[in-house]
Amino acid sequence: MGLALAAVFAAPPVLAAEADLVKKLEALEKEIQALKAQMKSQSAPPTGGATWPAGFELSIFGVGHLSVDSTDTGVTTSSYVHSNSSRLGFRGSQDLGGGTAVVFQYESGVDLTGQGVGDGNGGATSTGQIFTRTRDAFVGLKGGFGSVVFGRQGGLNQWVYDYNLFGDQIGDLGNIWGGDGLPGRLNNVVKYTSPDLNGFTLGLTYAPNQGTSGTSSAIGKADFARGGFKVGAAVASFGMGTGFPDSDARVITASYGTDRFSVGGGWQRETDIGGVAGADRNKYTAGASVNIGSKGAAKAQYVRANDLGGTANSGARQWAIGYDYGWTKDTTVYVAYARTTNDGLVTAYSADNYGHGNQGVPAIVGGNDPSSLSVGLVYKFDAGLIGRR
Repeated sequence: MGLALAAVFAAPPVLAAEADLVKKLEALEKEIQALKAQMKSQSAPPTGGATWPAGFELSIFGVGHLSVDSTDTGVTTSSYVHSNSSRLGFRGSQDLGGGTAVVFQYESGVDLTGQGVGDGNGGATSTGQIFTRTRDAFVGLKGGFGSVVFGRQGGLNQWVYDYNLFGDQIGDLGNIWGGDGLPGRLNNVVKYTSPDLNGFTLGLTYAPNQGTSGTSSAIGKADFARGGFKVGAAVASFGMGTGFPDSDARVITASYGTDRFSVGGGWQRETDIGGVAGADRNKYTAGASVNIGSKGAAKAQYVRANDLGGTANSGARQWAIGYDYGWTKDTTVYVAYARTTNDGLVTAYSADNYGHGNQGVPAIVGGNDPSSLSVGLVYKFDAGLIGRR
């Protein structure tokens, strides 16, 4: 009897130990299954063997923009096929933790006509190249403080596209606003951009001398957006070298848009143009677009350059009209007409330059009034390769 009671009272500790062991085995099995599921869910990287760090994103983007143009320089008339600021690039980021990330972009102009020059990107060093001039390219840091990047960044481009209904087409605002030599982009740049503060952002750009005195440049740009209303202001100074005054610009732009229409305009004052003291000029633009149906938009834009300080009869006017048809969200076909009227014999603004290609078009003779008729196709893509969908 005593032995039986002893066996009964001895059983619970043994059963408890076995139960504890079973629980541990079950927990281990769950961990193994979770690890297997995690490994299975990770897709194989595109290279087949490489692994990517957590928080890494990479995408490829580009624009193919070709047009057939009939251009009258005031002396000759001819037809051309142009590549207009077509491009290819990669952009991405790497999470560093704590809300900070490395950001990067490598972007090159592409000439889809294969000529390598006059492509709206600044051209290549020789003809026959598909890749032409470096566009916006940088490496930097981004976080709650905003962003700081180093590389090649916009100069005039920081504001010339604020409201430019014919960007990269004939009639581009840059034909007039950039027609006196303001650089579209700057090399060797450090640029700070603030975070969005209730619709307000601030950008500060600096390009040092790089060992050549008097050639540093600086830009301050402030923007505000609320609903369909946008306004921007910029102050810029471009060094022209020792012994020459800086070429400066002051700019205000504004626009308002709805689902049915948009209107906008701007003012740009340039002083000491090209490093020449007293060579000052005011420039203006105004434009409007009206949506037609669900995919079309009719648009018109007027640009004026007043006389250069101290030089009478040296102004110009450009007007452009066009129709864009958004075939899909990525594909647009358009038709546009632009004409520039140059005063006197010293003014030679073009109607088909800046972001639009002009390969083969003869230089404008001072005082002539060039015009262009253009039919174009624009295709854009932006696809995530790693991390981004």
